[in-house]
Amino acid sequence: MKSPRRFSAADSGSRSLDVTLRSSVIIAVVAGALLTAGTLCVAADIPIPGDMALVRLAVQTRTPSLTFPLQVLTFISSSIPALAITVIATAGEAWRRKRLDPGAAWALAAFLGFTACNIALRLAIGRQRPAVDYIPNAWPELRAGFQRFSYPSGHAGAALIAYTSLLVLAWPWRVWRPLVAAGVVLIVGGVGFARVYLGVHWPSDVAAGYLLAGIWLCGGLALRRGCPAAQARYNFRAST
Repeated sequence: MKSPRRFSAADSGSRSLDVTLRSSVIIAVVAGALLTAGTLCVAADIPIPGDMALVRLAVQTRTPSLTFPLQVLTFISSSIPALAITVIATAGEAWRRKRLDPGAAWALAAFLGFTACNIALRLAIGRQRPAVDYIPNAWPELRAGFQRFSYPSGHAGAALIAYTSLLVLAWPWRVWRPLVAAGVVLIVGGVGFARVYLGVHWPSDVAAGYLLAGIWLCGGLALRRGCPAAQARYNFRAST
């Protein structure tokens, strides 16, 4: 008669990994379906309900005291600052793992993948920005031809990936976790509002940016948890 199997901490870690990977796949599939539906509507010039109304509402809230902080949010989510943050997150992951493996570079991989897809979609869709007076950037940013198109929002997606990578890096410190999480929510949400407020994006551009970034974020987090080298070390630590 076989004795009942005893589950070790390594078994628990493997099951946790499976749940995390499965959740990432489910979220990515849902985000992909929503992004596909939105992209088909925009490509076919089908009006997105509430898009223009929300742009006008955001423009009506403009005040000098609100404009400057939203310009700051726009700048810290632009390409160079967001790339720098993902590089810092990658360095932090590598230091924590004591080596630079694919799992340590998950944030950088997600950011670069998002950026490539963002550029491709902008050029393929060619959506024009809202026909309202826009507020220019307070500080210079990189400029390229594809940026004359608005769909999807690069700033919104870059903010989601970059600042979530900082949250993941800070996650082991429980004291700081709620504060960092609240900051990430405020920054990412504020960037999305700022892009509409400044008159450079439709709300559906911002939503598409979040969805596209969410897909790459799920892939990056799956890479982080699913890297064979990292999982082997986790199982070794859990079983000792």
